Parts: sequence; structure tokens; C-alpha cells
Amino acid sequence: MNNLEIRIYTYPPIPLADITPLEKLILTHVLECSETEAGLVLFTDVGPINPIRVKRQALLDAFGASAQHADSALNAFVGNRILALLPTSPDGNDVASEIDLSEFPWQFIVHDIVARSPSLAEVTVIQWMNHPSQRLESYGASVSLITGKGIHHATSEDLLNRFRLQNRALVPAVSPPALLDGAPSVAPRSFTVGEMETALCIWEAMLYFRGLHEDHRSVPDGVIRMSELWDATGWLAMRNHVLAIVPLAEQAYTALSDALEEGGFTFDFDFIPAVVGALDWSEYGPHREGEPEEFLETVMASVEGRRRDVAAEAVASENLIAQKS
Repeated sequence: MNNLEIRIYTYPPIPLADITPLEKLILTHVLECSETEAGLVLFTDVGPINPIRVKRQALLDAFGASAQHADSALNAFVGNRILALLPTSPDGNDVASEIDLSEFPWQFIVHDIVARSPSLAEVTVIQWMNHPSQRLESYGASVSLITGKGIHHATSEDLLNRFRLQNRALVPAVSPPALLDGAPSVAPRSFTVGEMETALCIWEAMLYFRGLHEDHRSVPDGVIRMSELWDATGWLAMRNHVLAIVPLAEQAYTALSDALEEGGFTFDFDFIPAVVGALDWSEYGPHREGEPEEFLETVMASVEGRRRDVAAEAVASENLIAQKS
């Protein structure tokens, strides 16, 4: 979309001592950067530039000065993909080279710096975009957390969907009746029989996965984060998180019910464990990563994979019994 306004702000500044000459050269061409006493501040009010144009000699000098960092991903990218293709000028003039960073975005460079830095634990990135038309699809935001372990990213739509999921689990606001002594009473939330059955199945699956994790069995990454949250917040908090999963599970079952029934899969032993295993967890509770269609595909693949694993175990048990008899 033409005339798209993009602004990016990062924090904290990156210590200059942690940045190689090559990393600084590329970052200052991609973003509007400012050197301060605290370090290099990465920002832009016009959006990241790609491709970038860099003078041939400046690139060669920066690459040579950064050679001591042999494990640098940027060194490897430039050395393997860029240097061999640098143009030369027949009259000896220094010419500008165009570098396409589509396969190596600037966030990869920052990740490499943070992973190597002795003092920098993380860099946060906030990006905002807008179009003069103000159409619904033309504005939004995103946040990223870049650490030495990885790059974590969420768009404003991801966060809004997470908030909507949390909101559905909240008790509706009502005016509580007064007791005889004038003290307010809290009106309990009403559940349908189906919602109660779903909640019990979810709790059973959470207990099952927690037991597997405590026994050091293989579990999805989301279950590991669930267990860590469980240890940090306690059992009461985890039971409350079940409420946030109920609407998500019921929506997924509505979408997959035909395929589940056709395959002979059960709601409690096949479907619900797949839903719980496909969720991701944060300090705020459970949430679905990615688009709804991707989540449904993950759940269905888990259901089918679980069935194959059970069948394989049954065959192995029968073979073992046959060998002993």
C-alpha cells in the first residue's frame, strides 16, 4: 500500500562496544539511528529501508573489521551471499551496492547482538503503521521482544484476540443483591451442562499433561509453560484459567465436529487433550497462537497423531506378549 506510514521505536539503546562495524553499517542504513552516551538508539519515522545501498569499499572495510566475530550470522550472510556479487567500477570509483535484506531482516542482527552481549538482556520493539485513508485494514501496531534465545512477536490483532478470549471468560457485570445486613453478595456465574462437562474435561487434560511433565515425559512446549505457570500461581489460579479455554474449545469442536465424528474420535479423550496441548501459555494464562485455521489444523493433526501413537503402542504390546508366550 502506497504512502503507508511506519514508525519503529526500540529500547534500550545498544552499547556501542557490543556492535561490530558491519552490524552498525547495516543497521544505520536500514533504520534512522542515533548515537548517545548509552549506546546506539534504533528508530525510524519512515519505516525500515530494504533494499539498502551501501558503498562497496565501506562494506568491505566493515566486513574485514568484523572478521573476528566468525560466529556472526550477519558476517556469514554478507560473506556468502553479498561480497561475491559486489559490482566493480572500471574507472576505479567507489560504487554503491544494493543489498536485499528480505531473507535477513534487521531483527536478526539485533538478536545476534543481544545473544553475544554481556550486559544486554533484551531489546523491545514497538512498531506502528498507518495510512492517510484511515481504512480499517490500513492501521495497526506490533510489539517484539528480542532476547538471546529468540525473537518473540505479536501484532495488535493478536493481542486484541487474546483480550477478547480473556473477556469471554470474565463474569458478567451485574448489580449484586444486598443481604439483610446490607453487605453485597457476589452473584455466581451460570454455566450450561455442556460448558461444565467441557471444563471438567479440560481440567482432566491439564492434570494429565502436568503429570507427564513431572515424570519428565515428552510434552508440547505450551504444556511446559503451563506447568511453569502452575508452579508460580498455584492450583486455584489454574482452575480459573479453565474458564478461558472453554469457549475456545467449544468453537473448535463446532468447526471440527464432522471430521471428528467421521474419524471416530472422542470429545474427552481425543479432542480436548489436543486442544490443551495446542495452546500457548503466558503469565496472563492460555491463548491461541496464530490464525484460527492454523489452530484447528494443529488440533486435528494432534488428534490423528495421538490415535496413531495409541495404535502403535497396542501393536507393540501384542508383539511383546506373543514373544513371551
